[in-house]
Amino acid sequence: MEKLSLLLVLAVCACAEIVPDPRVIEPPIRVDMPPPAETARLSARNVFQTFISMPVDHFNPQNSDTFLMRYMFNEEFFGGPGSPIFILVGGEWNIAAGWLLGGNMFEMARENHGYQVYTEHRYYGETVPYANFTTENLRFLNVDQALADLAYFIQAMKQQPRFADSPVILYGGSYAANMVLWFKQRYPHLVLGTVASSGPIKGQVDFTGYLETVHEAFLSEGGEQCIDVIRQGILETVEALKTEAGRRSLEQAYRLCWPLIDYDDVYELGYFSGLISWRFSGSVQSAQPGVLTNICNNFLGTAYGNTPMEKIGGYIAQTAGLTTCWDMRYEALINTYSQPRSNSRAWYFQTCTEYGFFQTAPRIGTVFDPLVWLTVDFYVDICKKAFSERFDEEFVYDAVERVNLAFGGLEPDVNNTINIHGDIDPWHYLGVHDRDLKESSPTITVPRASHCFDMQNWLTTDTIRMSQTKIAARRIVASWLQSQE
Repeated sequence: MEKLSLLLVLAVCACAEIVPDPRVIEPPIRVDMPPPAETARLSARNVFQTFISMPVDHFNPQNSDTFLMRYMFNEEFFGGPGSPIFILVGGEWNIAAGWLLGGNMFEMARENHGYQVYTEHRYYGETVPYANFTTENLRFLNVDQALADLAYFIQAMKQQPRFADSPVILYGGSYAANMVLWFKQRYPHLVLGTVASSGPIKGQVDFTGYLETVHEAFLSEGGEQCIDVIRQGILETVEALKTEAGRRSLEQAYRLCWPLIDYDDVYELGYFSGLISWRFSGSVQSAQPGVLTNICNNFLGTAYGNTPMEKIGGYIAQTAGLTTCWDMRYEALINTYSQPRSNSRAWYFQTCTEYGFFQTAPRIGTVFDPLVWLTVDFYVDICKKAFSERFDEEFVYDAVERVNLAFGGLEPDVNNTINIHGDIDPWHYLGVHDRDLKESSPTITVPRASHCFDMQNWLTTDTIRMSQTKIAARRIVASWLQSQE
């Protein structure tokens, strides 16, 4: 097997990722993973970047095509031969050096004399098998190939004498949490243990539970008064769609660049409904204790506007940092996912062909129930227009069923995995959050915590339970390593 390159590569890929239009809003189906804020002030002198040659297709020996997979490493704590390797697994984002300078895996490496690595997922960041993300070129973008990339990478590291006897720990958040858990299930001989943070391991097409959890988060943090204002604002918005005068006030309240092209078009209305629900989703998904309470206090005052509808529009603009206006043309959203190359296009392809995760309007009485245009058909239409007409509802449902069958859905068979969730994280709905996976694989679910909270350093906003969870994960990992000595 080809050995890891020792050459440090500093060149930037010549085909830069397309920067999305800031006036276009995307669903929070894709998660970015910015490194801990405090690491931005640190020198990255201990972090190095390089690439390894990787097969495009691990399962077809007749295909000899390769690409360069980017990874970063930090060996400042490495204790020498036999000391552990900690691999932070990248998901649908660009990897960044800051995650090897801070965060809970960084602390694990420091406490256990570990070598740190951060791997980048195929088709994201600078790890691009093909410069143009045509539907045909994206056929090698799936979790089976990505897990095989990790296996290939670990085996290549193990060929170096200093790593030959090193136990391997994987850490992953969000989609990468799925990956590390599934890797332990599929390649148990290659890793000692894994930490899976906020993993939605069950694929689901009609994902109403996401917005149901968003509703419950605002209710628990802000109370009935907050929920009442949000409910009134959304109902007032839906009513305004029915008249010319209402539409003009709506366009002003929501800072639209221009009127919707067709106020009777279900896809235009689906995208506009997303403008509302996706902003609330984003607030909850990234919330630290106190954030949602502050938002609710603003809803009860006039910080966002005067009428309930104005308050919704003002909240969206303010929390999203809008500087101009929103482009609510459905065509603009389709164009976002039709770029020659982007993280957004790559991930939406994976949702169409593996996971669904389509955040549809609930039907149980939440504030988001009136946004009836947020349907499976709306999200699937994007699949068809951005990729292929054959990506219809039947195709998507079959694709998601395949992934759940392959990996066990909510019944994974996995040892030595720490499974961590926050109970206001909308993604916990598709994870195992109410029981241990096994005796050797504990689940920790934390009140008031949201997405991937445990990956960060200690924060002043952390509750006692959050701090305890971060420490507990480090202690469990240390016990695995001690058992190998």
